[in-house]
Amino acid sequence: MSLAGLIQFSKGHWQLLLILGFAALLFGMNQRINALDASLGQYQKDNEELSRALNARDETIDALKGAADADRRATEQQLKIEQQKRAKADDENRMLRKALEDNDCSHQRLPADALNILRGATKTGATGSATDLRIPASGIATAV
Repeated sequence: MSLAGLIQFSKGHWQLLLILGFAALLFGMNQRINALDASLGQYQKDNEELSRALNARDETIDALKGAADADRRATEQQLKIEQQKRAKADDENRMLRKALEDNDCSHQRLPADALNILRGATKTGATGSATDLRIPASGIATAV
Protein backbone atom coordinates (compact mmCIF):
# COMPACT_ATOMS: atom_id res chain seq x y z
CA MET A 1 0.00 0.00 0.00
CA SER A 2 1.16 3.45 -0.78
CA LEU A 3 1.00 6.46 1.42
CA ALA A 4 -1.88 7.92 -0.51
CA GLY A 5 -3.83 4.66 -0.13
CA LEU A 6 -3.16 4.60 3.60
CA ILE A 7 -4.40 8.18 3.95
CA GLN A 8 -7.51 7.35 1.96
CA PHE A 9 -8.12 4.26 4.17
CA SER A 10 -7.65 6.27 7.38
CA LYS A 11 -10.14 8.91 6.22
CA GLY A 12 -12.82 6.29 5.72
CA HIS A 13 -12.13 4.22 8.82
CA TRP A 14 -10.84 6.72 11.33
CA GLN A 15 -13.17 5.44 14.10
CA LEU A 16 -11.75 1.92 13.72
CA LEU A 17 -8.18 3.23 13.83
CA LEU A 18 -9.02 5.31 16.87
CA ILE A 19 -10.48 2.27 18.64
CA LEU A 20 -7.43 0.16 17.71
CA GLY A 21 -5.12 2.92 19.00
CA PHE A 22 -6.98 3.05 22.31
CA ALA A 23 -6.91 -0.74 22.57
CA ALA A 24 -3.14 -0.73 21.99
CA LEU A 25 -2.73 2.04 24.58
CA LEU A 26 -4.85 0.16 27.13
CA PHE A 27 -2.92 -3.07 26.49
CA GLY A 28 0.41 -1.26 27.02
CA MET A 29 -0.84 0.43 30.20
CA ASN A 30 -2.14 -2.91 31.53
CA GLN A 31 1.27 -4.52 30.94
CA ARG A 32 3.02 -1.65 32.76
CA ILE A 33 0.58 -1.87 35.68
CA ASN A 34 1.21 -5.62 36.00
CA ALA A 35 4.98 -5.08 35.97
CA LEU A 36 4.69 -2.37 38.64
CA ASP A 37 2.47 -4.62 40.80
CA ALA A 38 5.08 -7.38 40.63
CA SER A 39 7.82 -4.92 41.62
CA LEU A 40 5.67 -3.58 44.45
CA GLY A 41 5.09 -7.10 45.78
CA GLN A 42 8.86 -7.77 45.80
CA TYR A 43 9.51 -4.45 47.55
CA GLN A 44 6.92 -5.31 50.20
CA LYS A 45 8.62 -8.68 50.83
CA ASP A 46 12.00 -6.96 51.11
CA ASN A 47 10.51 -4.38 53.46
CA GLU A 48 9.04 -7.09 55.72
CA GLU A 49 12.38 -8.90 55.82
CA LEU A 50 14.19 -5.68 56.74
CA SER A 51 11.59 -4.97 59.40
CA ARG A 52 12.16 -8.41 60.97
CA ALA A 53 15.92 -7.87 60.88
CA LEU A 54 15.50 -4.46 62.48
CA ASN A 55 13.30 -5.90 65.24
CA ALA A 56 15.87 -8.64 65.91
CA ARG A 57 18.63 -6.02 66.11
CA ASP A 58 16.54 -3.93 68.50
CA GLU A 59 16.01 -6.98 70.72
CA THR A 60 19.75 -7.66 70.70
CA ILE A 61 20.50 -4.05 71.60
CA ASP A 62 17.98 -4.19 74.46
CA ALA A 63 19.55 -7.43 75.74
CA LEU A 64 23.02 -5.90 75.57
CA LYS A 65 21.81 -2.81 77.43
CA GLY A 66 20.32 -5.04 80.12
CA ALA A 67 23.57 -6.99 80.43
CA ALA A 68 25.57 -3.76 80.63
CA ASP A 69 23.25 -2.45 83.36
CA ALA A 70 23.60 -5.71 85.29
CA ASP A 71 27.40 -5.54 84.95
CA ARG A 72 27.39 -1.95 86.14
CA ARG A 73 25.26 -2.81 89.16
CA ALA A 74 27.49 -5.79 89.98
CA THR A 75 30.59 -3.61 89.67
CA GLU A 76 29.07 -0.96 91.93
CA GLN A 77 28.13 -3.63 94.48
CA GLN A 78 31.61 -5.12 94.36
CA LEU A 79 33.21 -1.68 94.78
CA LYS A 80 30.93 -1.03 97.75
CA ILE A 81 31.95 -4.34 99.37
CA GLU A 82 35.60 -3.62 98.61
CA GLN A 83 35.36 -0.18 100.21
CA GLN A 84 33.70 -1.67 103.29
CA LYS A 85 36.42 -4.33 103.60
CA ARG A 86 39.15 -1.74 103.05
CA ALA A 87 37.64 0.53 105.72
CA LYS A 88 37.37 -2.42 108.11
CA ALA A 89 41.00 -3.43 107.42
CA ASP A 90 42.15 0.16 107.91
CA ASP A 91 40.31 0.33 111.23
CA GLU A 92 41.82 -2.97 112.35
CA ASN A 93 45.31 -1.83 111.30
CA ARG A 94 44.87 1.45 113.19
CA MET A 95 43.68 -0.42 116.28
CA LEU A 96 46.56 -2.91 116.01
CA ARG A 97 49.11 -0.14 115.49
CA LYS A 98 47.72 1.75 118.49
CA ALA A 99 47.77 -1.40 120.64
CA LEU A 100 51.36 -2.17 119.62
CA GLU A 101 52.49 1.40 120.23
CA ASP A 102 51.00 1.35 123.72
CA ASN A 103 52.53 -2.05 124.52
CA ASP A 104 56.15 -2.62 125.41
CA CYS A 105 56.44 -5.47 122.86
CA SER A 106 57.02 -2.92 120.09
CA HIS A 107 60.56 -2.46 121.39
CA GLN A 108 61.45 -6.17 121.33
CA ARG A 109 63.03 -8.09 118.48
CA LEU A 110 60.77 -10.49 116.52
CA PRO A 111 61.70 -14.16 116.32
CA ALA A 112 63.83 -15.10 113.27
CA ASP A 113 61.07 -17.22 111.71
CA ALA A 114 58.61 -14.30 111.89
CA LEU A 115 61.19 -11.99 110.28
CA ASN A 116 61.77 -14.53 107.48
CA ILE A 117 58.02 -14.78 106.84
CA LEU A 118 57.66 -10.98 106.76
CA ARG A 119 60.61 -10.69 104.36
CA GLY A 120 59.20 -13.45 102.15
CA ALA A 121 62.18 -15.73 102.75
CA THR A 122 60.73 -19.06 103.89
CA LYS A 123 62.64 -22.23 104.51
CA THR A 124 61.99 -24.61 101.60
CA GLY A 125 63.77 -27.84 101.05
CA ALA A 126 63.93 -30.01 97.96
CA THR A 127 60.29 -31.00 98.41
CA GLY A 128 59.09 -27.53 99.44
CA SER A 129 57.45 -26.31 102.61
CA ALA A 130 54.46 -28.05 104.11
CA THR A 131 52.50 -24.78 103.96
CA ASP A 132 53.57 -23.90 100.40
CA LEU A 133 50.58 -24.92 98.26
CA ARG A 134 52.05 -23.82 94.94
CA ILE A 135 52.55 -26.44 92.22
CA PRO A 136 56.22 -26.97 91.35
CA ALA A 137 57.13 -26.09 87.77
CA SER A 138 57.96 -29.71 86.99
CA GLY A 139 54.42 -30.77 87.92
CA ILE A 140 52.66 -28.55 85.39
CA ALA A 141 51.30 -30.38 82.37
CA THR A 142 52.41 -28.76 79.12
CA ALA A 143 50.25 -30.77 76.75
CA VAL A 144 46.80 -29.32 76.17
